[in-house]
Amino acid sequence: AATLNFSLPPLFGSRALTSGFTPDPSTIPVVGVPSVDVSYLGGGCRGFTTTAPTFSVQYTSGSFTLLRFYFVGSGDPVMVVNNPSGGYSCNDDSFGTLNPAISFNNPASGRYDIWVGSLRAGETATGTLFITEIDANRP
Repeated sequence: AATLNFSLPPLFGSRALTSGFTPDPSTIPVVGVPSVDVSYLGGGCRGFTTTAPTFSVQYTSGSFTLLRFYFVGSGDPVMVVNNPSGGYSCNDDSFGTLNPAISFNNPASGRYDIWVGSLRAGETATGTLFITEIDANRP
């Protein structure tokens, strides 16, 4: 079965961000074409995404205590984030919306790989990936 592979080049590129970055939120238009069932990750992960990451962020932590990734788009999107320590976090619906958000408190410096996909196989998720350190920014 297909799995996520963070060693592949991100489909929509990468960005280096240092705590206190501007503009906040940082935005990236993306399209998630689901093919990999992420339920194998466990921990309530569900939905489908691509094998390669959608986007990658090299983050340098600082005075901000929150790092949040969220996606606003079509259908019922899902998100998976692989953090610098190698752990996976997943989200489907957040903040009373169908859009996913994954937040890290006291975020570590390092690479964050983000996958955007859809709850349903074959359903493309088109929209914008947001990266923020401001709690008020959310779907």
